[in-house]
Amino acid sequence: MSKGGLRRLDWVRSILNRLYNSALEERKKAWESKQLGVTLYDQIKGLTAQRKDDPEGLGSLAVRAERGMLTRLERAFKAYFRRHQAGEKPGYPRFRPIARMETIDIVDPKTTMVKKRARGYAIRPKGFPTIRLFPSRPLPTECSLKALRIVRKPNRVYVDLTYEVEKEPLPKCDSAVGIDLGVRKRAMLSTGERVERNSRDWPEIRRQQRAISRCKKGSGTRRKRVGRLVAMRHREGVRNRNACHRVTTEIVRNHGLIAVEELDVKGMTTKWLTKKSLNREILSQTWGLLRIQLRYKAEWAGRELVDVDPKYTSQDCHRCGARNKPGRSETYRCAACDLRMDRDHNAALNILRAGAVALGSVTWVNGPYVLPEQ
Repeated sequence: MSKGGLRRLDWVRSILNRLYNSALEERKKAWESKQLGVTLYDQIKGLTAQRKDDPEGLGSLAVRAERGMLTRLERAFKAYFRRHQAGEKPGYPRFRPIARMETIDIVDPKTTMVKKRARGYAIRPKGFPTIRLFPSRPLPTECSLKALRIVRKPNRVYVDLTYEVEKEPLPKCDSAVGIDLGVRKRAMLSTGERVERNSRDWPEIRRQQRAISRCKKGSGTRRKRVGRLVAMRHREGVRNRNACHRVTTEIVRNHGLIAVEELDVKGMTTKWLTKKSLNREILSQTWGLLRIQLRYKAEWAGRELVDVDPKYTSQDCHRCGARNKPGRSETYRCAACDLRMDRDHNAALNILRAGAVALGSVTWVNGPYVLPEQ
């Protein structure tokens, strides 16, 4: 997108951000002054008069984008009341600065909004700049478009399209796999496959942070360098997410039973300041993202996903069940049966066994799943 298009998109974001904050203020004042609740329907109904009063602002934009902003506010209030009823301490929905308004949702989009071009696709809702799309595969434009989202990131603009397609479950698979999550290796499978750890370019990150600290606060140079660092971290996040997608898709395709250890990442990374380097490495492996992707992909494909308690999975011998303490060694040695193997591989086999037993209808000895030989 050109610089002029980015400026136009930022102007659109400012108008929608103003709408969000004014709608939040309306709800807040109505409750504080008259104890009245303002619904999403009330605010959408009043949107018509606002568009007439502001033809150069709200009136010049697609009404579906403005309804999407009001719908987001409604979701925020529903989440607030849901947590409040559950006994939690939720924060009241807050006013948002323009910097936090990155996403624009267009509710009830029409399939005709996405136009085929000689090279790629293009979308241009009313009042928006033309956004060119270059997807890696053809879009199913013959299907119904259910959701359209525009995301403004530091280095580029992203468009998320959701189409309604027929569900095609994967063929039945009798294989099973256990997954041990780690730091030296991101994951180890019970089949012996290993997933390499996610490595971040810490020297370059620190170099850019030092360059930012040398700049005067509020200067243009500081803003440019901050933007450069934000763009770099965003690129790393996208690469990491794509790598997780490749791994989880391969696992779901090849296995009918997936057992993964259920780790308390928050608890593991909030204890002891002295292990902050380990906390940083744990967070950089994004175990939570792997588990989230495995869960929804397994549900879509009709696979069985089991969460396993990781207690003693790294100490027990998968062959004889004896409990040993491997310490920091990468090799697991069993004093009872003289087993020698990779410690993470042994843990993955224990996780698979626990997952197969926990499933109920599947046992380690015999069952519908083909389990690894002892």
